[in-house]
Amino acid sequence: MELFKGFCILLTCQFVGEVLGRALVLPVPGPVLGMLILLLALMVRGRLRKRLIPSPDREGDAVRISDNDAGQRQLLRAMLRERVPGSLRLASNGLLAHLSLLFVPAGVGVMVHLDLIAQDLLAIAVTLVVSIAVTQFVTAWLLQRLIDRRSSLQGPMAGKGGEQ
Repeated sequence: MELFKGFCILLTCQFVGEVLGRALVLPVPGPVLGMLILLLALMVRGRLRKRLIPSPDREGDAVRISDNDAGQRQLLRAMLRERVPGSLRLASNGLLAHLSLLFVPAGVGVMVHLDLIAQDLLAIAVTLVVSIAVTQFVTAWLLQRLIDRRSSLQGPMAGKGGEQ
């Protein structure tokens, strides 16, 4: 039953993404929008988890629930216990375990349409090389920006810690 729930979550997100993509005439595939919807849902769930379940190091950030509402607190903890719901984790791990099988149709498609690919081989090769280069450049640039930001944030903190 847990596996079924996990697949229902995944397929619902994909369906909603597909509907949004077609309704808004977006140039993004529905499954990609579905993954973004799932990501947003998990992020919202994580924020709720942080706010509603007090942790010893962040007691001040948590929403206070009175002791009279112990049942409500237990319900919230049960719902938000894990970062990713167990059913979703079970379904996604099952898909990831057999991910290589999902490449078989693409491989068959390449073999079936090899003559079409051969006609546009130069354009395909140039596109692949340029896209890989752009991806590596953007990744390196973003990583450098994140490293610079992290060092600038840690710099003042390290100075304040040493002065105390």
